[in-house]
Amino acid sequence: MIVVIADDFTGAAELGGIGFRHGLVTEICTVVPVRPEVDLVVIAADTRSKDVSAAVADMLEITRKVRELGPELVYKKTDSVLRGHVVAELKVHMEVLGFNQALLVPANPALGRVIRDGHYFVNGVPVHETAFAMDPEFPVRSSGVQEMLGEGFSESGIIVGEAGSVDDLWDWAGRVEPGMLLAGAAGFFSAILDRRRLPVLYVSGTTFDTSRERLKRLYEDGGPVLYMPVDLERAVELLRGGKLVVAEGAGGMSALELRTRMGRLIAQLLEQVKVGELVIEGGSTAYAILKEAGLSRFVPEQELAQGVVRMRVPGGMLVTVKPGSYGWPDSLQY
Repeated sequence: MIVVIADDFTGAAELGGIGFRHGLVTEICTVVPVRPEVDLVVIAADTRSKDVSAAVADMLEITRKVRELGPELVYKKTDSVLRGHVVAELKVHMEVLGFNQALLVPANPALGRVIRDGHYFVNGVPVHETAFAMDPEFPVRSSGVQEMLGEGFSESGIIVGEAGSVDDLWDWAGRVEPGMLLAGAAGFFSAILDRRRLPVLYVSGTTFDTSRERLKRLYEDGGPVLYMPVDLERAVELLRGGKLVVAEGAGGMSALELRTRMGRLIAQLLEQVKVGELVIEGGSTAYAILKEAGLSRFVPEQELAQGVVRMRVPGGMLVTVKPGSYGWPDSLQY
């Protein structure tokens, strides 16, 4: 489970939306839930509107309760231009959760908000020369990041990651070390989820030439394609790497036997690896696999193209099915 602690409600909602977009079962709460059975819990506080002593007291209580949940990842959502009690709140989280460092990446290049050479710019303009200088509660008086963070930053153990592009956010997400609290704006959180994205398992059970040729090219290019019969250990290894495509083999099995073996294989893979999305091409193949995996209830979430439907099953995994004769939508390629 991932827990986000946000200092205002709109920021909490924004990160909840990012979690949903990444396929996580998400809940946004104004109090810390006791036993959330979801992938992502976003705690919406209101500390940005309070004075620093009240903000610290609130975050102390919230963080102690978050610690009891035992999350695998805690992320602190801050304002992208560092309004609020950023340093004071981060210090509370670090102390309670036992972190010795915090990596703060507040820039959001997708919105034109970047940090270069220690200074913050919004669409190329120093932040203190924009409308943020007139904020009624936290007017920005300097573009210097150290000055923006204010008193207590230099000895805080907080590292500020500069970012001028979305690729920079991806790079920072790859530099996470044990004992490091992660914090920042929505862009950095999205990059972290991209780095942690659950694997996708594709199954092709169609005889149509377009799909077979697509798979052949991917296989010849060294892609993660395994043809039936499949070695389970190798399949698990590839799937844990992020993606696996299982396809029909060269023959020797009847259609019924092939579907049955595929179903058993996929059921074993789902038992050993937590999969974010199962994509199945071919109706008979889909039915055999889903029956073998014990999946019988599906809630449609998105129509990616005509006949290509993304659904969610109990437990949160996505299941997407496509008729073998239909084309692949751009958003769902091998």
